[in-house]
Amino acid sequence: MIGIIAAMNTEMNIILDNMIDVNENSIAGFTFYEGVIGDNNVVICECGVGKVNSASVAVIMITTYEVDLVINTGIAGGLSNTKCRDVIIANGLAYHDFDIRIFGYEYGQIPHMPKVFPVNPTNIMHVKSVLNKLNIAYKEGIIISGDQFVSSLEKLEMVKDLGALACEMEGASIAQVCTRAGVDFIVLRYISDLVGATGQNEDYLQFEDEMANRSAKICLKLIENI
Repeated sequence: MIGIIAAMNTEMNIILDNMIDVNENSIAGFTFYEGVIGDNNVVICECGVGKVNSASVAVIMITTYEVDLVINTGIAGGLSNTKCRDVIIANGLAYHDFDIRIFGYEYGQIPHMPKVFPVNPTNIMHVKSVLNKLNIAYKEGIIISGDQFVSSLEKLEMVKDLGALACEMEGASIAQVCTRAGVDFIVLRYISDLVGATGQNEDYLQFEDEMANRSAKICLKLIENI
């Protein structure tokens, strides 16, 4: 069973259109759609924006649907060495807004958890293989998450040592849940805007739907090739 967590309705609807034998179920205020894509059983949910929403959906997918793999797709703000429309494969995820250094932890670190949640290298190689077949260029690196739309690089000063490629609002919380539960996960992001750039908000609005469409189509290819 593969779980797909989408932050946006646009992404989810494209994937839903390619599912058969679909069953709808409402749990804790979220709507889950269970069905089949190719040879794979799939459950998908539009989680909404933010860490609590995405973590909630990940927990339900793992406990109720017993997923073996969680795929999280969506758009993100670009950081170092990225440009609009870039595809980013996460090899690690971290928080940029968590701070309990007073108790001896590193900035961004959850107690008893790694500062950066690593992605299984086998899953990364699988994603790369699919993107290579599709002739889609990509970059691999760390993605950081927090509960804010970041419009200034100054807000990320405390995690600049990570050299993150993208900044968004859901990936690290999904990674945390999956890491605790021992479930594999893949996080893909598509750069819709560049953090701190002139016209960032306008770029986001311009590329939002385009990148959501692209992310959904790549997600479908991933599922078909698993």
